[in-house]
Amino acid sequence: MDKLMATHSHTQPPVIIVGGGLSGLSAAAYLSRAGHAVTLFEKTRTPGGRARTRSVGGFFFNQGAHALRLHEAGEQVLSELGVSYSGSLPQPYGFSILADGKIHSLPSGAASLLKVPFLAPAAKEELMRVFGRVKHLNIAEFQEISWQEWLEQEVQHPQARQFLLASARTSTYIHAPDLLSAGLALSLLNSQGVRYLDNGWQTLVDGLRQKAQEAGAHLITHSRVKAIEMAGERYRVRLADDSLHEASMVLLATDPETVSALVADGTHETLSHWAAQAIPAYVACLDIALRRLKKAENLVAYGIDRPFYYSVHSASAHLAPEGSALIHLMKYLRPGEAAEPEATQQEMEALMDLLQPGWRAEVVEQSFLPHMIASNAIVQARFGGLSGRPGPEIPGFPNLYVVGDWVGPEGEKADACFASARSAARLIIAKLSSRQSVSLVNSSDVID
Repeated sequence: MDKLMATHSHTQPPVIIVGGGLSGLSAAAYLSRAGHAVTLFEKTRTPGGRARTRSVGGFFFNQGAHALRLHEAGEQVLSELGVSYSGSLPQPYGFSILADGKIHSLPSGAASLLKVPFLAPAAKEELMRVFGRVKHLNIAEFQEISWQEWLEQEVQHPQARQFLLASARTSTYIHAPDLLSAGLALSLLNSQGVRYLDNGWQTLVDGLRQKAQEAGAHLITHSRVKAIEMAGERYRVRLADDSLHEASMVLLATDPETVSALVADGTHETLSHWAAQAIPAYVACLDIALRRLKKAENLVAYGIDRPFYYSVHSASAHLAPEGSALIHLMKYLRPGEAAEPEATQQEMEALMDLLQPGWRAEVVEQSFLPHMIASNAIVQARFGGLSGRPGPEIPGFPNLYVVGDWVGPEGEKADACFASARSAARLIIAKLSSRQSVSLVNSSDVID
């Protein structure tokens, strides 16, 4: 029986994965560790997608501010796959709020946010009531209500609303309260925090790649897939050079628009619908490496009346040489907001002038991304929030799956990538195991 199983596994075409970001690499690791042949095609020179990190002179530049949420799908999947990493929680001091063009410093960590001087006493009282209530809410009841609608119904004081809008914006990277599901925003108010990773998120990319390749997965870079073609119950994957690769199953680890374009010449109704309803969230990111901080007490600042965020992640994680600093600034962009690189960079530099006066004399390196996708699809109330997201199975296409930050009912951003990869991998493993069982029974009948 063992010989028959081994022969069968070698004669089966591989599972082909399109896309080498966190979700594609995670799925490759799960599938190859389960003993299945896996080939992953990645169009760029190196895998990792938005999780790639650039190292310059001892500074580790992620693509914008990255944080791993505690006790969520990302931590679970990395633990299951044996991917190691290190890092620390944010420092419990150095917080401030930006409002009316001024810095409102806080004496200690996040718990003191309600003590900030510019908040009116009535706003503080209402915020305390809201945070007390949220712990006891059934979040599922608010998935189909927008964050803006919930705030208008439940929060009266304008400053309290402003504060909660900023909180959700910082957690989700989404500047669209009229679209965002209140269920997601409320759940993140109960979040248990985040971890900043030593040496950047490249640690996770390298760890996932290593686990997949050690288990036998083939990762092929510089290979763009241009079409997925049906061949009975199997598929052929056509690359840009028109070479064809047989697949027993295909997992598409890419954005909804690309998924739609790859399958059935872009004419499949469900995939076209998924692509049409997906509204990406964009951010502008300015990362600055400094020889030293001019004001070491300014570590984190949240924009209340403007959609900005500032943080010195290197104060907690190893992202810069000893004594130096790596600063992340982000501007959250509204859907459809035109990218204005020069004006946006000037705004962010003005924030640096406020928080780190004299910083220009200390600059070692900068990285500016004026219009980066933070999420391929905003979790929208009108589609049912998290529970309304598609996949990972595609209706009408057996053995074809999707994964990514827009897929499945669990998590958001990176956590959705990890969760959907695990979910799809489990479905594929179960189906392949069922096929092998049937094949073994049929082979035994022939031998008998």
